[in-house]
Amino acid sequence: MIKFFRHIRLRLMETGKTGKYFKYAIGEIILVVIGILIALQINNWNQNRLDRHIERDTLINLRLDLHSAMAQLDNKIMQNNLYRFYDSTAMELIHSKTEVPNDSITKLLLAHIFTPTFDPELGTLNEILNTGKMEIIQNKSLRKHISSWNRYMDELSEVDNRLIYLDDNFKTPLYMKILPYRNSFNYVIKPNSASLLAEPLPSSNFQSLPNEFFYTMEFESMLANYLIYGIVQGERLDDIKTKIIDMIALIDKMIKPD
Repeated sequence: MIKFFRHIRLRLMETGKTGKYFKYAIGEIILVVIGILIALQINNWNQNRLDRHIERDTLINLRLDLHSAMAQLDNKIMQNNLYRFYDSTAMELIHSKTEVPNDSITKLLLAHIFTPTFDPELGTLNEILNTGKMEIIQNKSLRKHISSWNRYMDELSEVDNRLIYLDDNFKTPLYMKILPYRNSFNYVIKPNSASLLAEPLPSSNFQSLPNEFFYTMEFESMLANYLIYGIVQGERLDDIKTKIIDMIALIDKMIKPD
């Protein structure tokens, strides 16, 4: 079509028909512009199809990661609630000055040795944040959840790190002096076992002496720290659980069944 107009323009120039020449020149320009716009539209349409395909695959993988994270998170929330119960029970015994046998105190204290931490493997979410894939996600609410994820995890890590500091610098050194710490490890990994089966450890031959420190201000203060930070940790875990639930719900709405 453009060649057709070009031949006409040449004939008009040769015959001196300038007015018609400009009309055909303008027509040729309009055709070129229309062709460019159509090509751009097709390119945009193809790019949009590609983006939607990538978005769908990304969201499917993200949903799988979130379900896996939720399973770990539920376990950590259960541990947090259980440890807070143990610590609250110990605090109540101290407050009421209830005399408790050594064995009972030992079991209570050894039930809470380590701080539970939430360390999910969210490769897809990190990929979205680090590779620019955020732009292809259309849902604004989901983008907001993804963008704020690291902030939620940082807030949880602050509390976790404080509890781990208490573990390393107060609880562990103290417990190792007066408790059969070995008894806290009910199971160990069998050596050279591909299936990672567990077997019981024999109990320690040493006697525990928890009454020597259980009713002291030092232990009560340490316990108070664990209770305070344990409550905050529980709140942070609950916030993240709500966030994951909301994200999964949004993804479910965005992904239509195959």
